[in-house]
Amino acid sequence: MQHSDRVQMQEQSQQLMAGPLKHIRAAALAAALVPLASVLAAPASAQTTSCASGGTICGTVFTDTNGDGIQDTGEPGIPDVEVVISDGTTIFTNSEGLYSYSPPYDATGMVMYGVAVQIPTGDQVSQPGADNVGTSNGAGYSVATGVLPSGLAYSFGFVPSAAANPGTGTPGYWKNHPNAWPVNTITVGGITYTKAQAIAWLGKVGKDKTTTMFSSLVPAMLNLLIGNDGSCVNAAIAAGNAWMQIPPAGYGPVGSNVAASSYAWSVGEPTHQTLDAYNNGLLCAPHRQ
Repeated sequence: MQHSDRVQMQEQSQQLMAGPLKHIRAAALAAALVPLASVLAAPASAQTTSCASGGTICGTVFTDTNGDGIQDTGEPGIPDVEVVISDGTTIFTNSEGLYSYSPPYDATGMVMYGVAVQIPTGDQVSQPGADNVGTSNGAGYSVATGVLPSGLAYSFGFVPSAAANPGTGTPGYWKNHPNAWPVNTITVGGITYTKAQAIAWLGKVGKDKTTTMFSSLVPAMLNLLIGNDGSCVNAAIAAGNAWMQIPPAGYGPVGSNVAASSYAWSVGEPTHQTLDAYNNGLLCAPHRQ
């Protein structure tokens, strides 16, 4: 790839991280984006289905019941799924699970894009295959890069989660239901807290942003421990624990008085937002009933 194309791709990735996907920008997204070479080297069948016309980014978001990366007969498209393009454009799939976007005209036809599809609640990203070019970024999206607006299909498959998925609980739930905790201690940022200590900190959320991170990270970890699907937040949980470490490795521990206006929180807030969305049942696991 020419140097100018690499620069273009880097700029588009930055746009993706600064745009509608701001809650998964920075390390979580950058570390998990599909390597460009892996997309360009995908099986030919993954990029041979034609969409309506050239000059478009398009494809199908579908339920891959058997998880083989192929949209077989009887595997339906998924409607109303959020699709974010790396130029900041957000669209949604139609009633048949189709999406289509025509970016500004480019005479060279070589400008490539990133595409991020929000993982439907209760689903996991299917394995790579002829009809699935996406890979989970561990923060709620299936992502592909190196996408050309050529009119060829870039589809995303999702398989129903095999997890028990009893439902996620919010910080308030875990604070007020100590008997529901599956463990008596929990380790956050390398420091182990007793259940009583952790619950006490869940009740002290305030201006100190380490308490905010703690209040989203601990429930997310507990939600995984009781059997909820964590494929969409594994990277966010790892990032949260890294952020909560004692300096210089991180910005914790809880109670370290990190201000909302600080650089530290500009790094940590996107992770907190992803964890909060997960705890509220907005990502790959449903909310508890």
